[in-house]
Amino acid sequence: MKQRLHAPLRDASPCRRFVRTAGRSAFAAVIVILAGAGGCGLFETRTPENPTAPSGGFTSATEPLTVITNLQLAVEQRDVPNYVLCFSDGAAGVPAFTFVPSSEGAAQYASLFQSWTITSEQEYFQNLTVRVKATSTSSLVLTQKSQFFSSDSAQLEYDYILTFEHTDPSFPTIARGNLRFTLGRNGNNIWSIYRWTDFKTTNDTTWSVFKGKFSN
Repeated sequence: MKQRLHAPLRDASPCRRFVRTAGRSAFAAVIVILAGAGGCGLFETRTPENPTAPSGGFTSATEPLTVITNLQLAVEQRDVPNYVLCFSDGAAGVPAFTFVPSSEGAAQYASLFQSWTITSEQEYFQNLTVRVKATSTSSLVLTQKSQFFSSDSAQLEYDYILTFEHTDPSFPTIARGNLRFTLGRNGNNIWSIYRWTDFKTTNDTTWSVFKGKFSN
């Protein structure tokens, strides 16, 4: 018996032709929309917005306590520019920065601290930050003891623990003591530290000795 050959079935359904046509039209419409959106910049890489504050988490210090937060972050991140921004440069009505060392700091580095300035502060911290390993950590823990605020000045007192893992095996990596910051507000409503007094309260090295050690 011979097999009967059947001709291929034709899709004569108007509905099916409509679906295919509609599908192609919809696909083409999507392509046109995407192309137009691309021209509007939808898929372009956006240029990052300019930060409103310096890098490293620095915040414009319109409040006294913001200065303290900035200082802690600068120590943790070993960020020299942001560290220096915490101190008064003597402009805009705030006295220039001065540092009063602890008793042991004054005994070991008397001549150094007689002329300590904001530039001295920057140089010491810069020297300290380069004497670290890639895995080194640093931190500043502050425990508030007292605070006083007025309209354009503030005095903050803390017990501190400074940890800085440097590469000098002959020198401690931790300093402990008590400090007193005096802050002023300049004509631009920005606060900064203009006087720092360090006190020895434990048997550990004070921050003053860190400054003297790494000042050059």
